Amino acid sequence: MLIHWAYEMPETRILDAPGWARSTMFNIEAAADPSIDAALRNLASDAGRKQKERMVEALLADRFKLATHFETRELPIYNLVTAKGGPKLGDSKSQGTTVNHGRDHIEVEGSSSTALFAEELSKEVGRPVADKTAITGRYHLTLKWTPDDAAGPSPGSGAASDSGPSIFTALEEQLGLKLLPAKGPVQVLVIDHVEMPSAN
Repeated sequence: MLIHWAYEMPETRILDAPGWARSTMFNIEAAADPSIDAALRNLASDAGRKQKERMVEALLADRFKLATHFETRELPIYNLVTAKGGPKLGDSKSQGTTVNHGRDHIEVEGSSSTALFAEELSKEVGRPVADKTAITGRYHLTLKWTPDDAAGPSPGSGAASDSGPSIFTALEEQLGLKLLPAKGPVQVLVIDHVEMPSAN
């Protein structure tokens, strides 16, 4: 999760991480120098986040000996497109960014809402999702579905449990969007080296 946050890379596109990196819990305490805190307060929110990301990258390199590189690979993806009948998108409710993602729901709002939604959707469907809707602007998108732990449905299958729709069915019914399987160039972050950190 720290790598995901520091590099702004969806977890599905972080490759070659060892098993312990995904399952081991750490208690990390870090404090910035007061002069750094003062400088961050004078930055715009996006610039401040970028600076904090660089600081977390430095922490990961120092304590976890993390070394990475970016690549572009041809991988299975989904294209997010508008379904027949057109999109059904909710009106904007705020000027900030909202991401609320649970086991059976996704709620997002941001400056590029469908792109943000596609990123969250990729965490549920197991592969990158490319926003091909050509929809720009700020919307409030809410999707609710019934998880199917026994077997994941495929786009177009219409599969659903007795209690509610699959994520693919819900996507079309609730938002007027759908996923099309495809292959495409995907930027990934490859873990070259990472070590279990020593105790303080």
